[in-house]
Amino acid sequence: MNKAAAAWLLACLSLVACTSVGPGPLPLPADDPRPDLWMRALHDSAASRTSLRGALRLSLDAPDLRLRRPQRLAVARPSRMRVETLGLFGQIAAVVVTDGSSFQFFESGSGEVESGEVTPHFLWRLARVDLTPAEAVALLLGAPTPDPAWQRAGAEALANGGVAVEYRDSSGKLRQRFEFGSEGRLLEIETRDAEQRPTWRAHFADHRELEGSPFAYEVELVSHRVDARARLRFSDVVLNPELPDELFILNLRSSGRD
Repeated sequence: MNKAAAAWLLACLSLVACTSVGPGPLPLPADDPRPDLWMRALHDSAASRTSLRGALRLSLDAPDLRLRRPQRLAVARPSRMRVETLGLFGQIAAVVVTDGSSFQFFESGSGEVESGEVTPHFLWRLARVDLTPAEAVALLLGAPTPDPAWQRAGAEALANGGVAVEYRDSSGKLRQRFEFGSEGRLLEIETRDAEQRPTWRAHFADHRELEGSPFAYEVELVSHRVDARARLRFSDVVLNPELPDELFILNLRSSGRD
């Protein structure tokens, strides 16, 4: 190799070294207290947040459905929900309610009511949200927790000063990953199916203090199966309100049919 070629090769290697990305996540030492502390705080939030009433702005983008509307919602653990989609002048354009076992859906345009048994994918069919009702309630409360059947498998240090905590099933397959920022706030959660294919990912932002703990006023949910994306921006939130059972049963008169 002549001197010119050698100099050119050295320059290329130097450029690669300068532009290469830094090291990825690094395993945390076993005695690092943060994974235990932050996961315990998440479980405490889940235990203390039993219901929510709020207003939000929804932006939904899916291959076959797009929606940008204000909404009102009420949710209660484990899987009760009432979601009202508002029209241009604040009237109810659509409403879906579930008590956890059955659901009702009313759309003012058709004037018809659909009802049936809740299945794991009924939210997907109605709104392209790839979550079970219980998963949706946990996310809206800002306190999702891992399945009790899954075991914590390890933790990593992230470049932002936070940590990632992974959970695996009994066969050792990665099923869920929680990412926390440097202050211990939950920033992201990703869930995978039994084949370890990503199913959905949620990102939490705009944390504000609410009744003694940080609450994410912005949530972005990505459903990987069909590249559907939902963005929720809360404008008003009340934690742990009293929500009567009647709220989760469709009242046609209050829903604008009469």
